Amino acid sequence: MSRTSNPYIGPRAFRTTEKLPNRDREASELVNLVLAERVVLLHAPSGAGKTSLIQTSVMKQLQDLKFTPTAALRVQCPRPSVGNCNRYVFSLALNLLGPDEVGLERLAGMSLSQVLGHAIGKRDYRVIVIDQLEEILTLDPSDLPAKEEFFCQLGEAIEKHSLWALLAVREDYLGGMERFLQFIPGQMRMTYRLDFLGREDALAAVRNPALERGVEFPDAVAEQLVDRLAGNGGFVEPFQLQVVCRQLWRDRNPAAATIEVSEVEEVDIDRALGKYYSRCVADIVAKANVPERVIRDWFEYALIKDCLRVQTMRGPDVGDLEQEVLSRLEEMYLIRGDTRAQTRWYELAHDRLVGVVLENNQSWQLHHLDSWQVAAYEWDRHGRDPSFLLPKKKLNYAPLSVSRLLEHEQAFLHESSKGVKWRAKLAATMTRVLVPLVLIELVVIILLVVL
Repeated sequence: MSRTSNPYIGPRAFRTTEKLPNRDREASELVNLVLAERVVLLHAPSGAGKTSLIQTSVMKQLQDLKFTPTAALRVQCPRPSVGNCNRYVFSLALNLLGPDEVGLERLAGMSLSQVLGHAIGKRDYRVIVIDQLEEILTLDPSDLPAKEEFFCQLGEAIEKHSLWALLAVREDYLGGMERFLQFIPGQMRMTYRLDFLGREDALAAVRNPALERGVEFPDAVAEQLVDRLAGNGGFVEPFQLQVVCRQLWRDRNPAAATIEVSEVEEVDIDRALGKYYSRCVADIVAKANVPERVIRDWFEYALIKDCLRVQTMRGPDVGDLEQEVLSRLEEMYLIRGDTRAQTRWYELAHDRLVGVVLENNQSWQLHHLDSWQVAAYEWDRHGRDPSFLLPKKKLNYAPLSVSRLLEHEQAFLHESSKGVKWRAKLAATMTRVLVPLVLIELVVIILLVVL
């Protein structure tokens, strides 16, 4: 294997064909718990690597034990355009069967038990795996009846087909799951918490991938890196570790056989992630010859809303190069795509990228745009607060023609102009009202003095 190829995956989950460099103990414990208890709820803080654990070690161990698992299913499908079906059931149906196997109309009318029965008959599934189950809470908070129906169908399907189940949820959504426990066999009383990496596991995750490329990561250097990643908490986020190590590997001398201590002395997770994002965007701009601002705005406005990551069907507005750009972004692990009902949806690869994208975009705008354009972004970011509009003096530096500007820039200039005119009108009105009053007051004062 080439010494120069990067062994660290960066900001994404490990895939089923890849080797997780640690977590063997956790995977074995989780598999044993699933087989013993039938239904287990896996929970973990964001960035702990539960998806990686499921897609690599857990899946492999279940398969080795002849307990064929489904793929890691998701419930994030948008409302289907066919029938009046449960969107969460329909999402699993698309994951398990797809629209071509039984037809989209028929698929929309099937219960989860029917879907699983059909899938089991073809693939002999014994364990149903649902990842990122918190999405059922976030997609439509008011859609309570549909959520309850989904869990009721899930419980019935597990019982009817004598299935085992592994359900994974982000830890901060555990409280929201409680009302649905009654519908699941055993009421999901068995849980397993996946924590961040302990020191030894983190050291293994740092050292082993480099060693597989014939590059030494000396103990003292690896320990210093882990110390920096752990901070005061003593634990390391796998996501952060992979991002930092991927960046370190990219910046290192490819001819060197050892990672040097100087290369880890200035490690900063947000800076490393921001640098990674910025480099990826720059690479795409250079290779695809597309406007950098269009790519950055797509990240900020199509993939982020209210400081949360959201999904979109549309790529950056780069014409015929849209699919090429999306493919490159997926290859760089900045976004991930998911095909449902013959439509591909895109989202940021990880929650941690939200703040990084916003901060890095803001820095880029300060260095590449006119001051009024930067002000327009700030106005838009702050809910179009009127206090961010341009005063008359600064508005004079903005362009007179707005035909080629972005929508928020056009709106910003329009509202700023309206604000200037309103303030001028208010000042004129105040002048017409106040000047006579001042004159009257002066006359009164003079009369009082004379008399």
